[in-house]
Amino acid sequence: MQQNNVTHINSLKWFVLVVKTKREKQVAEILERHGFEIYCPVKKETRQWSDRKKTIEVPVFNNYIFVRLKESERDTVFISSYIKKYMYWLGRPAVVRDVEIEVIRDWMANDSIFNLKSSQLQKGKLITIEKGAFKNKEATIQEVRKNELKLVLNGLGIVLLAKIKEVA
Repeated sequence: MQQNNVTHINSLKWFVLVVKTKREKQVAEILERHGFEIYCPVKKETRQWSDRKKTIEVPVFNNYIFVRLKESERDTVFISSYIKKYMYWLGRPAVVRDVEIEVIRDWMANDSIFNLKSSQLQKGKLITIEKGAFKNKEATIQEVRKNELKLVLNGLGIVLLAKIKEVA
């Protein structure tokens, strides 16, 4: 029994680090340089300045990055003042399962999740995702934007931005 506990403690897990605002990519780079396995999903956004438009990469999860390490190594990541703490859930450091990280990666790699007519897109409407990592999951539209929706995945409590393709 004790051997299983040792194996459990020494296995690699994804933890969620809370970092200072707008420092997610910088912290991810620092930790990667120190040999940590990091996942900081980013998306492209076009920003308008007074004199130009620029496409930039911004983190999908503000103030959070994922780090994969052993439970016994959790204290070793605090090598930057931009790292605040670990996210906790029910009094323990939040652990994200490998399959959940893969779902996020698949989601990020997918061009769109469904085809809808813009007239069908209304705040508060319940929809079913047609393809991608969250296929057949129900979500509530929280906000409608030009080519994306802000969705709340029902039952999971996750808020995501989803690309959409308009159909004729």
